[in-house]
Amino acid sequence: NTVKMMMLLLTVFLAWPSRNVAVQAFTTPAAPTHKRLHLLTFDLDDTIFPIGPVVAEANDAMISRLQTFGYTDANNDEIVAASKRIRNELREAGEALTYTDLRKQSIRREIMRLTDLQHHQVDDSVVEDVFDSWLSTRHASADKYLFSDCVNALEAIQLQHPDAIIGAITNGRGNPLFMPSVQDFFHFCVSGEDKGVFPKRKPDKGIYEAALGTFYNLRKEESPDSLNWIHVGDDLANDVGAAAITGAKSIWLSAEEEESDLPSWSTATKEEMERRAMLNDSAKKYVSSKISSLNELESAVIHILTSEG
Repeated sequence: NTVKMMMLLLTVFLAWPSRNVAVQAFTTPAAPTHKRLHLLTFDLDDTIFPIGPVVAEANDAMISRLQTFGYTDANNDEIVAASKRIRNELREAGEALTYTDLRKQSIRREIMRLTDLQHHQVDDSVVEDVFDSWLSTRHASADKYLFSDCVNALEAIQLQHPDAIIGAITNGRGNPLFMPSVQDFFHFCVSGEDKGVFPKRKPDKGIYEAALGTFYNLRKEESPDSLNWIHVGDDLANDVGAAAITGAKSIWLSAEEEESDLPSWSTATKEEMERRAMLNDSAKKYVSSKISSLNELESAVIHILTSEG
């Protein structure tokens, strides 16, 4: 009888309405006090991985592949020099070239340097093979060299903003969809190399407008009037300023003082760098939040979403 009585009391307790209210109070998450995040976009190079070692390993793979085809004296310094000559020729002609085609042409010229072949005599399949080796190594190295806090930062964003679309906007050939450690976090990648984007690379608005177009294709129900979009990047001109004038709030990832020296593989001219410095200065007013590492990203996002305007 005692056992039956205890079972009856337990049944009444579990069914009691006030208990259900109490349980719900503890288990139902509180309504968010910030605006909803619709779109979060990232730059790639020097934002989620360091570009220096990534390009260095890709270049090593390119040279190694050239050597397997018998070009044992292939040299990356010669390829960089060829790239700069090609860019100068294009400037004089008033023409533009994708980074992909620039690298392929540089590979072709290196083969010509090492042989008696003319431009049209170089085997296109060899050039494509060598380039593919460079590109696949670039993706693998980018995944290997991801900043140590990158995955945790993306997990935090995904947890706190599960409905947000996450994309990448880059001028080059990096693509998180080909990087196993982060590919599941990203919904899309827009590159300055893409058909329909080139030559509108950062800091041109065109590449950001293309990213918005991709977003609205994924979320047709969203209205531009209520869009909460945040862009994260390390470059003031290319990321902060360009994204802001296209409608985003910008988070500037500034881990250290900007280097004044160009990397050895850069083909930028002195004039281009001077113009970039001016654009950087003018972009500072568009910084919505500044962080020194991706560990601070979620806090910066919440700060922006709870701020007025």
